[in-house]
Amino acid sequence: MENVIGVSLFKDIRQFLKEKNKKNIFLITDENVSKYYLEEILYYLVPFKTRVYILEPGEKSKCLKVVENIYMELINYNYDRSTTIISFGGGVVGDISGFVAATYLRGVDYIQIPTTLLAQVDSSIGGKVGIDFGKYKNMIGSFYFPIKTFIDIDFLKTLDRREMTSGLAEVLKYGLIKDYDFFRYIRDNIQGIYDFDEEILIEVVEKCVSIKTEVVAMDEKDRGIRKILNFGHTIGHGIESLYDFSKYKHGEAIILGMMYESFISKEMGLIDEEYFCEIIETLKDLVVPVHFSNEDITKILSKMSHDKKNLDERIVFVLPTGKNKVDIFDNVSKENMRKSLKGDWLC
Repeated sequence: MENVIGVSLFKDIRQFLKEKNKKNIFLITDENVSKYYLEEILYYLVPFKTRVYILEPGEKSKCLKVVENIYMELINYNYDRSTTIISFGGGVVGDISGFVAATYLRGVDYIQIPTTLLAQVDSSIGGKVGIDFGKYKNMIGSFYFPIKTFIDIDFLKTLDRREMTSGLAEVLKYGLIKDYDFFRYIRDNIQGIYDFDEEILIEVVEKCVSIKTEVVAMDEKDRGIRKILNFGHTIGHGIESLYDFSKYKHGEAIILGMMYESFISKEMGLIDEEYFCEIIETLKDLVVPVHFSNEDITKILSKMSHDKKNLDERIVFVLPTGKNKVDIFDNVSKENMRKSLKGDWLC
C-alpha cells in the first residue's frame, strides 16, 4: 500500500505513470468530479491512451448494471492486461473502479485518486472493493489493492459541508477506536476542518491513513482485528438501507450508527455515562439523531440481519469499551438494539 499525501499532485501522477511505463489508461469518475477537474487531469494524461467513463454520482451507481457497462466499454476499445484503471472520485467511484480492476481480465492495475474526505481517510485505503446488490450494501466484492494512492488535499476545497461531515464520521471513528487524544484534537478543530485549513487537514489525513494502514497490515482480509474499523457501521448500514441510500450520505449514517451503538455499549456496562455523553455531545452536533418508529426499527433490524459482517446468523457489533478501545460482540440483545434505535435516551 503506497500512499502519497500532499497538494497539487497531478504532476506526480503523470510522472508515476511514465516511470511505470503505463500507456493504456481507463479513467473512471463521476459527473461531480468531472465538472471541476476532468479537463485538468486530462491535460496531464495527454501522453497516454486515455478513455473516460463518467458515472452518475451516488450509491445507486454501485450496481452490476454499471459494472457491466464498464466491462463493455473496456472490451469495445480493446483494453488489455496492460491497462491501468484510474479511480478519480469519492468512495462510490473507488469501490466500482477497484471492483472492475479486480475482475476485468482476472485483474489489471489500478490507481486511486480519492477526491472526498471520506475516501481519502478511509475507503481508498485498505483494498476493499465492491458493489451493492439489491438493497444490501457491499454484498459483492473482493480485496484488491491499488498500485498507488494519491491523496490531494486540494480536492477537498470544492466539497460542501455535508460531504465534509460525511468524511468526519470516519475521522472521528479512528479517534474513538484507536487514539483518544486524536478524537479530542478533531473535536477541538472541527471548524478548521470545515474551513479547509490545509495544515490541519494534512495532519488529519496523515493520521487517519496511518491508523488504517496499521490495522489493515495486521489483517488484510478482515478476519480479525480489522473488524474494529466497523464501529458505527452495523446500525449505520441498516439506516442507509432503510432509506434506500437516499436520505443520508454514508458518513452521516455512520455518525448515527456510532451514537446508537455507543448507547448499546453504555447499556451493557462497557463504558460509563461520562464517556458516553462526551461521544454523543460531539457527534450530535454533526448529524441530528432520530427517534425511530417501531415499524422503522423492525426494518432496520431486518437489514442488519443481512449484514456481511454477521456470523452464524448473529448480528456483529463493534462497541466502545473505553477511551480509544473497542471490541467485537455478537451477543447484543434485540431489546438493547430496539431501545437504542427508539432514542428515548436522546435529549
